[in-house]
Amino acid sequence: MGPAANSGENATMDPDRRSSEEAARAAPRAWTRAARPVSGSLLALTAALACGLVSVAAVLYLVARPDESVAIERMRLSVARAFGEFRNVFGDAALRRAQAIGASGASDVIPVDVEQHLSPSGLPRFQHRWAYLIRHDGSLAASYPAETRGLPPGLVAVLDSFRTEVPKAGTRSRAEVALVDRAVPVHTEIALLDYRPAVVALAPVGPSSGSGLTLVLATPIDRALIAALGETAGVPGLHFETDPGAAQGPLHSQTDSRGRIVGWFGWDAPYDSQGPSWLWLLPALGGVAFLGFAGLSLVQIRRAAGGLEQIEVELRRIAQEDPLTGMPNRRKIIAMLGSALKARKAEESVVFACLDLDSFKEVNEVLGHDIGDRLIAESAERVRSALPSTAEIGRIDGDEFAAVLTVRNGAAAIEAANACSRRLSAPFHIRGQVLHVTASIGLAIAPRDGESAHELIRRADLAARSAKKAGRGRILAFHHGLEDEINERRFIEQELRLALADGALSVCYQPIVAGDGLRMVGAEALVRWRHEVRGNIPPSVFVAVAEQAGLMIELGDFVLKRALADAREWPDLFIAINLSPIQVRDRGLVRSVANALEDSGIEPSRVVLEITEGVLIDNPEEAKQRLKELRALGVKIALDDFGSGYSSLSYLRRLPIDKLKIDREFVAPLGRSANGGVILQAIVALGRALGLSVLAEGVETEEQRLLLRLAGCDEMQGYLFARPMPAAALLDATRRGVQASPDPAAGEGDDLINGVDP
Repeated sequence: MGPAANSGENATMDPDRRSSEEAARAAPRAWTRAARPVSGSLLALTAALACGLVSVAAVLYLVARPDESVAIERMRLSVARAFGEFRNVFGDAALRRAQAIGASGASDVIPVDVEQHLSPSGLPRFQHRWAYLIRHDGSLAASYPAETRGLPPGLVAVLDSFRTEVPKAGTRSRAEVALVDRAVPVHTEIALLDYRPAVVALAPVGPSSGSGLTLVLATPIDRALIAALGETAGVPGLHFETDPGAAQGPLHSQTDSRGRIVGWFGWDAPYDSQGPSWLWLLPALGGVAFLGFAGLSLVQIRRAAGGLEQIEVELRRIAQEDPLTGMPNRRKIIAMLGSALKARKAEESVVFACLDLDSFKEVNEVLGHDIGDRLIAESAERVRSALPSTAEIGRIDGDEFAAVLTVRNGAAAIEAANACSRRLSAPFHIRGQVLHVTASIGLAIAPRDGESAHELIRRADLAARSAKKAGRGRILAFHHGLEDEINERRFIEQELRLALADGALSVCYQPIVAGDGLRMVGAEALVRWRHEVRGNIPPSVFVAVAEQAGLMIELGDFVLKRALADAREWPDLFIAINLSPIQVRDRGLVRSVANALEDSGIEPSRVVLEITEGVLIDNPEEAKQRLKELRALGVKIALDDFGSGYSSLSYLRRLPIDKLKIDREFVAPLGRSANGGVILQAIVALGRALGLSVLAEGVETEEQRLLLRLAGCDEMQGYLFARPMPAAALLDATRRGVQASPDPAAGEGDDLINGVDP
């Protein structure tokens, strides 16, 4: 609403309304007049205080400025860490390729598809430039590029050193052979290939017996790799030199396995260690300023005392007024409601209305708080113009208004609410932006809905929140069914506290099978609550109440301890346990998991903690640190419901995640929709590229199982294989095995469908 519109509306207002608004607009001028006697004195005080603060800041800067050597050492550690992570990933890539070549049956015989195994693939930053398949006698069996005719001289010494590290088969016992063959060695090295530095990874093809083929991957330490390392380490201007004289700034040497320096990482100096010389004068100037401040303050305090009484009056008025709209604030509107209730006649009703602007948060986030403030101010003007002049209107929260009016019946209250809704739904034109806003309105009417201000405010707010849940722009008068919902939540909370104290909750387990669908590999823990009166209460109901009531930590600890204790009975299976976002944000989570592992005696490698993407949104750095601490205990981390929320490739790259769990929404369309299969294949390919195992949940048909197996899923879970069952039944199932057989009752919605998956 523009200025012209504001003027036109003001002209149609009655004199009392205009006089009250003119008084509201005159209040800032009265405040200025009251503050004028002390403004000059405060200005002098402020100037002296500012000089003192500047001098103190200068002293703090000179004393506490960062040490350049500390910053250089921090950057050196960051570079070493980033380069070490790259070597680990590159070495793992070489090991996986060597295992793939070995699986094809290669020893001294070169497989037909060797070019496919040697050509680069995967993420560009981890791709190799050269690949060599070398026989035991040192001859070249195959290479990439294919036209390569011989090994670079720099690789011969690296290859000999690597092969001497692998024990000969004849010198090892049978147990040692099994151990070495189970953990195939891989070696990464920095070497000079044709006088250019390169990262080299070597891995034996097949068992580590000291005979057969050796795979060698190499990639140069070029500008692209160095730029990626600098970005990962957070070090600007990173470069790599083989001649220390050509490097500038701090250096970090790189050595090969024999301890010889093959190059240096260098980067720009973190900052200029010399500060401006004039900063040394500021402490003396600050002392002079403080002496002046002390003398001047005695004079100015006497001059300021004369305006304090008038300022106190203005402050009392400001304490009851919203500064943005000039409307009464929450405290004042509550007092007005109490006065209206006292003055109500027998044939009249007092209405308290809560108006909550829909999508106002999005306006602030997208267009900024300045436009959001203008929207609030113009919305206030529209509400004033829509309601009768006798109504009292106030702003009680950021995007919430309240109105108190006396009416003859409830129909008049609904009519007034409709008038507000119509005025607010018209487009707003603010600084070239056209905004469409609606309001959710809740009404409480006295004496029908209560006779105290507290009751009316609570019930009107409850009606407004229910209207907002039902959709945008709704008007809802309070009815007692709204309180039933609140009472139900309160009942669930009270009973859940008793159930946790008495141990009345139980944990069931749903098997997880391998990709072939015929072999059980793990189980997921799912909490259950069978109430003695209500019967089975779904987890979707009581888990949400637990999160709101602060019971989630206690509930999560119960499931964690019970699941680990039960898992001791099936040592060949892993156990998957869901973690709520509230648990992940809890600083005591790592300690709780460590204690539960110690009490149960279970191997940490058998434990998979499932998190949802919601834990990564609010504070991703805190979540990353918490997950790293959990991984340090030896447990694995799975990302549950992948694809259904805020899926981000940056999360998968940065966070310590071992497994992706595909949401059932992507599994259900298999066999019915072509797009569903394409999306699922893309998710599986993404997991493979990042080195993650992939589990699909919600498998209910044989066709879905076959398609998931063709897509490359490592594990599956669903009613096709088994429903959730008690611990004793699962123990019996481990002895019998789980067969993939369709369950005709799958999907009919019994109380064991959903697990704790907050």
